[in-house]
Amino acid sequence: MQNLWWLVSIFASFVFAMYIFANQIFKLKGSLMMIYRGIGAALVLLPFCFFINGIDNNLFYGLCVIQGILIAYLDNRLFNAASRFGAEITSVIQPLSVLLGFVMWFIIVPTQFFNLAANPLKLVLVVGAMLGIVTSVILFRKNRLSRLAFLYLLPAMLTVTVLDLLGKILMNIGSDNILGAIFYYSLITSAVAGAINMVAFLKQGHDFKEVVAPRNLFLAGIPMIMLIMGMYVFKNYSLYLSENPAYVMAIIYSYPVWIFVANNIFSKYLKNKEYARPNKWVMISMVVSILVLILTVQN
Repeated sequence: MQNLWWLVSIFASFVFAMYIFANQIFKLKGSLMMIYRGIGAALVLLPFCFFINGIDNNLFYGLCVIQGILIAYLDNRLFNAASRFGAEITSVIQPLSVLLGFVMWFIIVPTQFFNLAANPLKLVLVVGAMLGIVTSVILFRKNRLSRLAFLYLLPAMLTVTVLDLLGKILMNIGSDNILGAIFYYSLITSAVAGAINMVAFLKQGHDFKEVVAPRNLFLAGIPMIMLIMGMYVFKNYSLYLSENPAYVMAIIYSYPVWIFVANNIFSKYLKNKEYARPNKWVMISMVVSILVLILTVQN
């Protein structure tokens, strides 16, 4: 299964795209989405505690709590950034964090860098593929990141990087019981992040009735919860299988390709001629870079 990290990553990317695309349809408030992906997911997972063995390592649970706090911080930072600078600019931190995580993981595990550097051609291909994916994603989204927006988003970019690296570390800690590791990671981080976001939601003057309103909960909330839980499973399992978490995140953050395909399908179905299509060469560059990364890392 180790060699199938890329396939699981593609599944994760697809599910994440469905999650983003679903909210494009439901148009759920960002603040509500944070609560559903947190407390909602935790409540769905909670009953399964009776059937899934835990991780015999207190460090694992402590790091999961820290991860949950960081997720809550990131959610609110991105939500505020989207309101201030727009969602397109905010989304640029994900591909940028991939490059940062790529370098930082080799600092954490230098032996992997030395193994890669022992084959200069392989090193060049991997670095080139990573740069190709990140550049393509940024161009795909047509981002124009201003200095002010970059400085505001810098803490969020660092947080995304830490979350991705910490996710890999947590899966390594729980590798002897990977099902338990994925389950309790999802449960704890969701509960912590959701509780913090709920407090922030209520402090902002929102009414709890918005959370339990049937239209929000059943039409949008429950489907979003199911999708985010699927995302947790595929993402964390691919992190467990991969050597470098940046490889996984590079593929996952290429999810705009799936959204592009879905938008084209639906725009044709609805005869919507106004949908702006990205440059086909950017699309080709992204796909080729992903293929080069997968084939190079596998060898």
